[in-house]
Amino acid sequence: MTRKTPAATIRPLSRGGPPGYGHDLHVDPARTAVVIVDVQRFFVDAMPFEAMRRAIAPIARFLPTARASGMTVVHVKSEFRADMADAGRPGSRTRQMMDSVGQGLVRGGQGADIVPELTPQPEDLVVVKRRFSGFVDTDLHALLSARRTETLLFTGGTTTVCVESTLRDAVFRDYNPVLLSDCTADMSDELHASAVARIDMFFGWVCTSVELAAMLAPDSAGIRAAS
Repeated sequence: MTRKTPAATIRPLSRGGPPGYGHDLHVDPARTAVVIVDVQRFFVDAMPFEAMRRAIAPIARFLPTARASGMTVVHVKSEFRADMADAGRPGSRTRQMMDSVGQGLVRGGQGADIVPELTPQPEDLVVVKRRFSGFVDTDLHALLSARRTETLLFTGGTTTVCVESTLRDAVFRDYNPVLLSDCTADMSDELHASAVARIDMFFGWVCTSVELAAMLAPDSAGIRAAS
């Protein structure tokens, strides 16, 4: 049974920034969803994306706390037809980018599978996307709205591409996005750090899953120790 969990408070990494800089965010678990972006076999096994593998264990450790607190868990995955007809107009920049990875993410192929460590539970939501953003031509917004979701906790990869694209679209749909920095990864530490800085300054909030778990479940010593 889901227990009543008090709101957690996430503060900007630094204060006194430019106009529009974020204030403290109060997270109500009942109005919050964990969004897991593209943690699929192809990405964690293929260069240059294999750095995403480092995000798997922190996500897996955080999910029991998230589910117990009443949060929704959403898996957003990339998947294409074998002929790539759903990957964008031929000749477009979108199609060029999708062609570069799409053959590893063909519907029904092992590369498109979510990694076993994060296998969706029966109550989880799974959304298939065909662009960098999980909101483009999907039912993600409708599913979240039906649950009166306000805050989205972003995990997965890569931080600068599909995570940041989906996170920015979330801002424009009036969600409060939070990047769990230890649960996201990029092709290099420099790219990851650049996304963290942008998101904290302009688009949302940043914290670690360990920090948030400690607020949601003060007795979660196992999660803190494992991290």
